[in-house]
Amino acid sequence: MLKSSGYPGAPQIQHLLDLSKAERHRLHGSGRIEPLEAVTVNEFTTTRFDFEIGDMGVPTGGHLRVVWLWPFDWAQLQTTDPAADGYLRVSCSPTGTEVRVAYQFRGDLIPWNHQIDIEVVSGGLQRGDRVDLVCGCRQGGGGGWRAPTFTVPEAEFLLLINPDAGNSWWQLAPVQSFPLVASAPERLVALAPSEGTPGQELELTLRVEDAWGNPVLVEGAAPEASAATGCSLSPTHVAGNMPAYHCLARFDASGTFRLEFTVPGTDLRALTNPIRVTDESPQRRIFWGDLHAGQGEIGCGIGSVPQHFDFARHVAGLQFASHQANDHHVTLDMWTQIRQASDAAHEDGRFVAFLGCEWSAFTPAGGDRNVFYLHDEPRLRRSDRFFSEDVADPEADRKTATEFLQVMRHETVYINMHAGGRPTNLNVHEPKIEPLAEIHSTHGTSDWFVEDALRRGYRVGITAGTDGVAGRPGADHPGSRMIRNVRSGVTAFYATDLTREALWEAMGARRCYATSGERMLLHVDVDGHPMGSEYETTGEPLISLSVEGTAAIEQVDLLCGTELLWSWTVAPQKPDGALRLLWGGTESCGTARDQLVDWKGRLTVRDGWIDGVEPVGFIPPADHVELVDPHTLNITSVTAGNHMGVELDLAGDASTVCRFESGPVTFEFALNQVQQAPMTVAAGGLNRRVCVGPAPDADASCRAELSFRDNRAHVGDCPYWVRVTQVDQHRAWSSPVYVTRQAHSG
Repeated sequence: MLKSSGYPGAPQIQHLLDLSKAERHRLHGSGRIEPLEAVTVNEFTTTRFDFEIGDMGVPTGGHLRVVWLWPFDWAQLQTTDPAADGYLRVSCSPTGTEVRVAYQFRGDLIPWNHQIDIEVVSGGLQRGDRVDLVCGCRQGGGGGWRAPTFTVPEAEFLLLINPDAGNSWWQLAPVQSFPLVASAPERLVALAPSEGTPGQELELTLRVEDAWGNPVLVEGAAPEASAATGCSLSPTHVAGNMPAYHCLARFDASGTFRLEFTVPGTDLRALTNPIRVTDESPQRRIFWGDLHAGQGEIGCGIGSVPQHFDFARHVAGLQFASHQANDHHVTLDMWTQIRQASDAAHEDGRFVAFLGCEWSAFTPAGGDRNVFYLHDEPRLRRSDRFFSEDVADPEADRKTATEFLQVMRHETVYINMHAGGRPTNLNVHEPKIEPLAEIHSTHGTSDWFVEDALRRGYRVGITAGTDGVAGRPGADHPGSRMIRNVRSGVTAFYATDLTREALWEAMGARRCYATSGERMLLHVDVDGHPMGSEYETTGEPLISLSVEGTAAIEQVDLLCGTELLWSWTVAPQKPDGALRLLWGGTESCGTARDQLVDWKGRLTVRDGWIDGVEPVGFIPPADHVELVDPHTLNITSVTAGNHMGVELDLAGDASTVCRFESGPVTFEFALNQVQQAPMTVAAGGLNRRVCVGPAPDADASCRAELSFRDNRAHVGDCPYWVRVTQVDQHRAWSSPVYVTRQAHSG
């Protein structure tokens, strides 16, 4: 049984699970939340928390708190301006006691990091006294408290009491709260397996999302397919109790297909990812999944482990996933629950659930590492314990990566190294069990992390995932960007079958590629050797690749380690002469907050005007532009390694000058200058830059087949890998083929 939680040596929440509800009320008091009606995500509300004091009382210097979990991106609260949003008001009954209230975005009670603290400044609170706390008080004209951006059946809060200002916070009995529900439907997503054979039934996943990425069922209007030549489809049906739809597709003949779906009565439409149908099933097929799918209420997220896997399979349309709770939050009983839920979710041939947990030391001691097990494992080797139990797990903790890897290298495990959370410390590496490195998650697009591994000579396959805490594995969004920055990515493995054993073999062989979320078809080989493989040669390696995207292919880069070996511009310029302005990059290496770059600013046009503007690569509604007048475009945008921008129709002549202003960089350019050739301006940070030039044609080909022979006189290791960029700025990264080039003998 969980007794307490919190950083070792820091304040602890005493959960009092061994006390009855009546006894907790008597000793510590009780609480209430109002109102209980559903709140729509991102809308303003007013929430009231009432405390009734118990026998323990709260003397001068004591505290009360309301806390909520790390994932919830409630707007910041304030105590200085009653006329502004998020005003926090507190009062006591009787009125003789003076209290002081303060809000902390990141407090000291992990994982209940967000907290409102009420300190008794004078007098004291006795049994039966009441404290009334109002979040988003509107009496002064403020707009209320902006709700989080993701849905939950109940917005959970803990009400705590700390009579002596010590390190122990006593949890009052759980208090009923209200649900957070989705806003209006705004986007349709259609997902399909990437490969099949004629006559084979393929299950498609259809998901309607609100502006914040929350899946929502459309009342009385399930998605329908447009005419699909050469394909028969079953009726669309709701996916069990999940907010998504499924249907079965069967193709008559070979080819590459994209099916179109619409939602009747709306303007929502979507194309599936490309589906490659071949007369014979290839030796190895593409399977999509998320090894770093995130964590739920076991960990620092929301939602149960069964819900985690149900979402991954039925809503995100994944074929494999793992639950990756931070190990320092996982009791032995919780580990048993994860093991049981992972086993129950697994179904060979339909969905593979890998048992897993994230070893979660701080970066100096080793950093986060996603651990996956092929078989059930009752032991859990943790980095630390941010909890206490009535019966403690006797398994020793391994507090440094050196200790941990020394033990785990003898186990049947694989590890994914990654940049989010507490970035993996690459000074310590065990090649035998660490075959993977993550390049993209909701923290950001982290090329720098993989490049660091390659620079050190490590041989890794490249993955992408979610690393989410909002209960949306494989389909997560950054919300208001208080916790995360970008949408989640996915990983494709080339494996013989959809089984644990087959995917395990592919994992160890590094036969995978990553994308920023779109399910592109990507094939890369070097002299016929597939992604992840390694071989030696005295010849000049031939790199061959093909890609089928979900949008027009803009550019393909071939890298050798960290060196850009060659770059192909695939999409031609847009024929109407439109310009494109792109910005992007990373602030610094590290977790979400380290990587975030704020590009808020504007574009102004002198001796000309803006005729039209279209966003590129935005993550709405967090990013947007506003055309203030024909000469001024206001920009609200954040990047974390990714790129976004605008396509512009500008009217002007040789005298027209544009000025881009933002925090990272300010510069001017002449319209005729960038119409002739692209212009790139460095903006500091980590590969921060702004690019201006002719816009690529979004109607260009979604397919490219390219090859390159490396005829350099080079001896030594050559990790060849490919980065693909679509015109919508989604990306894919192949795992390297590791070639050792030797000198010709004689």
